[in-house]
Amino acid sequence: MKRDFLVSFFASLIVVAILLFFVLSVFNFFFLKKLDARVSELERTLQSKLNGYEDRLKTLEELLKPNSIVSRYITAYEYFEKSRIDFEKIFSEIEDDPTTGYIRIFVVGNDPVWITIKNGEKIIFSRDIKPGLSPYRFFYYKEPKIATDYDIVIPRNATLIVGVPNRVFLLVFGVGTSHHPTKIVQVTQTRLENIARDLNLYIPR
Repeated sequence: MKRDFLVSFFASLIVVAILLFFVLSVFNFFFLKKLDARVSELERTLQSKLNGYEDRLKTLEELLKPNSIVSRYITAYEYFEKSRIDFEKIFSEIEDDPTTGYIRIFVVGNDPVWITIKNGEKIIFSRDIKPGLSPYRFFYYKEPKIATDYDIVIPRNATLIVGVPNRVFLLVFGVGTSHHPTKIVQVTQTRLENIARDLNLYIPR
């Protein structure tokens, strides 16, 4: 009797285990199938994004390659930017109204010289001037008809400060003359307190 009970018990236990294994197998099957579908969906999404990035990279490469639209735009911008500066110099040199009076700076030697022009305590111009004839024109009498970045209006009593005296010459283009300086003055001191007085400028009333 006891033996039959044990056999029945173990048989029932085996059947329950088989059923439980079957249920777990079915559950795992559907779970793995759902997981596989989710993974496939993620792969498709990722692939779609990667394809989008590849298309963007190709478009970017097309835009940045030599002779592309962006490349031509950058080249054109740099050209016109340089041309603008050159035109500024050209216009500054061409325009020479004899009814105005201005000063240009010439630096001798191999090194630049620091030049500062002040109106009282206010700094109007202050920078290194390279050796040779400076492109800047400092108008002490009337403004030019065509003003460029190189044309600077200063008061007649402006103060001139020179970093290295004796290496700076002032070319004075006086009122009533055109394209030729009326005088050339070597600056032998670091400071001219009043350019009209110290350079003996002719200023019409």
